[in-house]
Amino acid sequence: MTEGEIRRSSKVLVAAFIANIGEGHKFTKLELHEAVPDFSQVDRRMRDLRECGWVIDNYKVNPSLKPNEYLVQKIGVRIDLGERPPTPKRRTISGAKRREILERTGNLCAICGVPAGGSYPDLPGRRAVLTIGQIASDNPSGPGDENNLQAECHRCNEGHDSTANPPEWESVLAQAQDIGAKADKARLLSWMIAQRRTADDIERIFTQWRRLPRDDQDRVMAAFSNQVLASIEG
Repeated sequence: MTEGEIRRSSKVLVAAFIANIGEGHKFTKLELHEAVPDFSQVDRRMRDLRECGWVIDNYKVNPSLKPNEYLVQKIGVRIDLGERPPTPKRRTISGAKRREILERTGNLCAICGVPAGGSYPDLPGRRAVLTIGQIASDNPSGPGDENNLQAECHRCNEGHDSTANPPEWESVLAQAQDIGAKADKARLLSWMIAQRRTADDIERIFTQWRRLPRDDQDRVMAAFSNQVLASIEG
């Protein structure tokens, strides 16, 4: 690794900042972004350090931390000093397994629920592309555990790097309690328990309909609309 490569790598800059913080000390997300400006996804680069033996706690694994705080438990390979990182183990998912995981979630992002090829409500011009992500990055069974894999759109897969402040828990609870229908409350609770958004029968049928050729979409919609109109008129 050359001196120029060390200067250019955001991962190396993140490692240098955290090493300077030192084991047993805390830092905030804002401090990290201020220390490594002009680079996107610095949160992701910090997570990448796990492959080099770095252990950095967040509030999900350490309840004593605030949502924007991190605790340096262990400093691993000093890539910021030119030490060579270990060769990462290559992870491969077969095409058949990838299709199985996508179909398991109804070809919807397990986090935000956007369908493959669908547009985001807040970004109508952007179409979702699904990939395979890990539910828990520190899963003891390893990255190849099928039960730890789920369909995620690229936005949610990379969205763990978001610098937006998390919402207040009181606000989230109030919104959940304001939901009127009991069935909707039960559905939301099931998502919370499962730690991901699960598709219901209607969403699965709609996703399958979207995958049909255009002519078949029109055929199904025409026949179904006749049934719906007949039931309304009847």
